[in-house]
Amino acid sequence: GENLGDDPLSEMETQVKDWVSDKSKEIEDLKKLEQFRKEFLANLSHELKTPIFNIQGYVHTLLDGAMDEPEVMKHFLERTAKSIDRLNNLVDDLDEISKIERGEVAMIKEIFDITQLVKEVFESMELKAVKQGISLSIKKGFEKPFFVHADKEKIRQVVTNLIDNSVKYGTLNGETSASFYDMDDNILVE
Repeated sequence: GENLGDDPLSEMETQVKDWVSDKSKEIEDLKKLEQFRKEFLANLSHELKTPIFNIQGYVHTLLDGAMDEPEVMKHFLERTAKSIDRLNNLVDDLDEISKIERGEVAMIKEIFDITQLVKEVFESMELKAVKQGISLSIKKGFEKPFFVHADKEKIRQVVTNLIDNSVKYGTLNGETSASFYDMDDNILVE
């Protein structure tokens, strides 16, 4: 027969090294995901506390006598309603993430320019922003295209929620700006 020499062994060694490399990357990805989960939950907890704390304050203020003044009562009830809307949005976001994790929502990934997508969302929110005196812009130097591989409509939904919240809960006559950073594996949208 043919003289194979060390070839089968070196081939096996290469396969084992590749397998170990793949497993190491898999473990690394899981660690990153776990870290992301921890950060996400910490952020969510913080995000939930704000409207809850606000609602608590408004209700106690009303109970402590502010109910006797119709104008003050209306003001506090409007603020309470805004905080409840914010709470509702956060719970909807959480529900959406749970569905994605359970595999109930299909991801349709494609390559697209996230800068263009943010510009489109800004345009769709412009009237709402103008009413609040809030300017929407992309930071100078970040207008160039940044291509990502993701579910475009899901990302549009996320960006829309963020911009909508910035307009609803932002400072009157304030500013909402976006910037993009290439983080090698990912694009950071700020």
